[in-house]
Amino acid sequence: MKKTSITAFVSTAVVIIIAATSFSCSSTTAHLAVPGEDFILRERISSEYLAIADAYVDLEKYDKAVTYYRLAMKDKKLYWTVYYKLGRTYALAKDWKDAEDVYDEMIERDPKNVNLKLSRAYIKAMSGDLDDAMMIYKSLMEEEPDNEEIIVNYIAILLSQGRAELAETQLDVLKEKFPDNKSISDFSKKINDALKDDGSVPAKEKNADKN
Repeated sequence: MKKTSITAFVSTAVVIIIAATSFSCSSTTAHLAVPGEDFILRERISSEYLAIADAYVDLEKYDKAVTYYRLAMKDKKLYWTVYYKLGRTYALAKDWKDAEDVYDEMIERDPKNVNLKLSRAYIKAMSGDLDDAMMIYKSLMEEEPDNEEIIVNYIAILLSQGRAELAETQLDVLKEKFPDNKSISDFSKKINDALKDDGSVPAKEKNADKN
């Protein structure tokens, strides 16, 4: 969806919400209340808030998206779905502290969710807490040894921490399990460069010497 279309949608949705709210507040003499109507109206408004927030994310207006996600969260049925989107929006906005708080709570509620843990590890890494990020990826490697994304991210974190030898070991795992992975060539070069700078000999060269 183009930004102009998204902006038009947001404007229209806001008008609808204002109109619906005004209608619900009108005099009972003008409108005979139907049982459950207020509840239905609140649900509809919450859904509109959610749609507006999603549109603001597409527009990269994350502060406005947060405002509307919080309004949508007042609907208990939408709460956890919206809360997840709120955490993702904090991460997109590089608000690492608030993003981490959301993901911590989500993981506490769903401790076996690998995708949530991956997101938390990424947030830790981006916020500069590389030691914790590395520990999370190490733990995830033990839980999901055949997850390609985890192996790739773990190697990247190891390299950022100057752990080239361990990164080389994990790269061998990646090559064995996912030989077509596009990151292998780049990782190989970075690991070789790091090991040479450190005075170490890459495993590939050690094997060549033996032959």
